[in-house]
Amino acid sequence: MYKTFFGFKERPFKLVPDPAYLYLGQSHEDALGHLNYAIRQGDGFVVITGEVGTGKTTVCRMFLEKLDDSSETAYIFNPKLDALQLLKTINDEFCINSAPDNTKDLIDILNHFLMEKKQQGKRAILIIDEAQNLSTEVLEQIRLLSNLETTKAKLLQIILVGQPELGEKLDSFELRQLEQRITLNCHLNPLTVKETGEYISHRIQIASHKNNILFTKAAIRKIFQYSGGIPRLINIVCDRALLCAYSRDTRKITRNITALAIRELSGKRQPRNVSPDRKAVFVLVALVVVLAMLLVYPPVYLKESKAGSGYAAPVAHKIMIPQKKEIMKKKQPAPKLSSKNITPDAVGAGMIPMKIPPVPPEKQITICNREELETLLLGVDSKRSRDIAMKSILGLWKMEIGLNSFLQEIENHPDYFVLASKQNQLNVQKFERDLEFVKKLNYAAILELYSAKKPEPVFLTLVKVENEDLFFEYEGKMIQVSKEDLSLFWKNRFYVIWKNFYGYSEDIQSQKSGNSMLILKRHLQEIGYSDIVLTPQYDAAVRNAIKDIQKKYGLSMDGIVGPLTIIALYNESRSLVIPNLRQVL
Repeated sequence: MYKTFFGFKERPFKLVPDPAYLYLGQSHEDALGHLNYAIRQGDGFVVITGEVGTGKTTVCRMFLEKLDDSSETAYIFNPKLDALQLLKTINDEFCINSAPDNTKDLIDILNHFLMEKKQQGKRAILIIDEAQNLSTEVLEQIRLLSNLETTKAKLLQIILVGQPELGEKLDSFELRQLEQRITLNCHLNPLTVKETGEYISHRIQIASHKNNILFTKAAIRKIFQYSGGIPRLINIVCDRALLCAYSRDTRKITRNITALAIRELSGKRQPRNVSPDRKAVFVLVALVVVLAMLLVYPPVYLKESKAGSGYAAPVAHKIMIPQKKEIMKKKQPAPKLSSKNITPDAVGAGMIPMKIPPVPPEKQITICNREELETLLLGVDSKRSRDIAMKSILGLWKMEIGLNSFLQEIENHPDYFVLASKQNQLNVQKFERDLEFVKKLNYAAILELYSAKKPEPVFLTLVKVENEDLFFEYEGKMIQVSKEDLSLFWKNRFYVIWKNFYGYSEDIQSQKSGNSMLILKRHLQEIGYSDIVLTPQYDAAVRNAIKDIQKKYGLSMDGIVGPLTIIALYNESRSLVIPNLRQVL
């Protein structure tokens, strides 16, 4: 109803788990990272818990989507089964015989299947959602399944996902043997206030392709107070708030509109209890202590003023900070007043601070020959270099630089870059192409370099290409390397970190029609393909335009909008801020 009014292509706060709207909070990212790590290490049992609506199923689906052909999975989402029914369902999910009506035959069939997959170098993963509904008998059967193993590894890796009651059940005396086998236990927390705001902004941006700030900060705080940071409840109240704003012909969702939406939703329902922010509690306690100290031990100048006939306000020069006196003696001209350089200290002391933040100097460029470059590669290990490279890329994208500590445990470098990018709502694409392709793609990239003297790669961030010279950023410094010298250490392997601004899915061409196609057509019109007609069909004009872009970037001219083509499409948009290797002409 309100889509056209707000300029949305679709409702941004639908309850269906649309991957295009995926936003992961910190605990979700941690759970996903630990889950991937546990599976790669071959751990037998993993447990993920979280309150209703915190995104447990979303994490499972994202995990499943990232698995490759080397994994066989069985996903059970309705576990209200007895032990025999569970075994039949597991065999069904693995597409093997589930006809026998006894436990032994079913397990024998499953064991034979798992041994085959092990010999093929594949993993077998069982995921059980809503596992809090499993009975003690069924959980014991699951424990017995974990006994299917070789002398070196487990044949079946089991992931149990459920509400906090699952954790309480596993802590029981009857299930102590199962509890001892759990190698990883993650709990999904609700979103914080900051993450709630980011979550709302993210969904609106995907729905409108604009960074519209529709919800005020006060409205977001009210939504957080009501929802407790539960994504499902956030969606419900935001959807109703947009409807309320539409009915009142206003495009700004304020605290009052949000309060009205909450009243309409819940009637007498009270806001969820939210744990107070630790920082706020600390500040409050500190203020109480300071006030108490002032009452018991009043400042000297207050005692002096009370010694007279009446109370006198403190005089500014008696509490002047020595540094500020020195500044006044120099009689330097006062800077222009602005909200940026007036501080509370300055106002309290009756003066304006004279120190203006210096403009950061440009990075000095260090020219490296082949010997110096090899020395650099030998002096840093792979894990540290990829951290440095990733932080450089995040800085170029203007993202908050922060990498979770668990990323250090990941041995597989592509997995590391995928998870590190996902933490910052970015994507990563791995390439094995030459330097000319890097130039055409025109994105800052992370190059994988090798020295002949050690087998592990070192990662450097390429930020600029000029003629035959390449410029890398490393620990805040700029390193210039010639194309000839680089060729001795680079095997044409690199990673591009990119942002999916418009939320394109990789199967957009198979959809043939719908809102995604209209977005693509608007995008093509924006970058100069004026013959595109805004209809929801994937027509010849779109296919020809896509092929034209693919030809320009040296991609396969198949007319399919895959990840490489999406990267090229974004690079053609002058309105998007992208860290390019050279100025777009």
